[in-house]
Amino acid sequence: MPAPAHSRLITVAARTHLRPLGCVQKGRSRVWLDDQGRWVGMVEFQPSSGSKGSYLNVGACFLWNEMDFLSFDAGHRVEGFHEFISDAQFAVAATFLAERAGQEVLALRERFASPSHVEAWMAANAGLSLWGHYHAAVAAGVSGAVDQSRQLFEKIIADPHDVPWAINLKHRCEALLCSVQNGAEFEAEIASMITRTRRQLGLAEHAQAMPAWLRQRDS
Repeated sequence: MPAPAHSRLITVAARTHLRPLGCVQKGRSRVWLDDQGRWVGMVEFQPSSGSKGSYLNVGACFLWNEMDFLSFDAGHRVEGFHEFISDAQFAVAATFLAERAGQEVLALRERFASPSHVEAWMAANAGLSLWGHYHAAVAAGVSGAVDQSRQLFEKIIADPHDVPWAINLKHRCEALLCSVQNGAEFEAEIASMITRTRRQLGLAEHAQAMPAWLRQRDS
């Protein structure tokens, strides 16, 4: 069955504006990925359950959390709903959304250019989120801010949340806390975690050398 007109117009616009940036479509979905090796930028032309058209969500998924799915760890909705009324009208809307998505992709690349960039942004925006603290802790450890990383891991471990996902996260943090004082050991564990996550997500081997990126401090 052919895709609806509005979905086809989104795909055409995304191919025009996202593919030249190196983004690739996830299967035949309305999700496009910007693979940066240690994190993946995600562009989602999110449909509505009741109307034809699209929202626009853009964010980053950090791959040092071993998992088999993609998540919006930083960022989310950047454009409200654009409704499909006609082919001509929505072609303009789809182009606008794809152009906006491209701008957001470039902004993410700059925002998370190195682990120290990630740590600074997550520390400022994590709020009370355990996952936000986790990403900030890992990034701090990789960028050499060992004391900051240790304090964040300890904060997560001491948190009273006792639901299964929080308990699993605390166990992971306990193991990472033991290795963060040894930079090489910590980097090796994070690199291994990223590699396993990439395999579970079906992502190709990345051209950028893992150790070089992990040792990068303040590019």
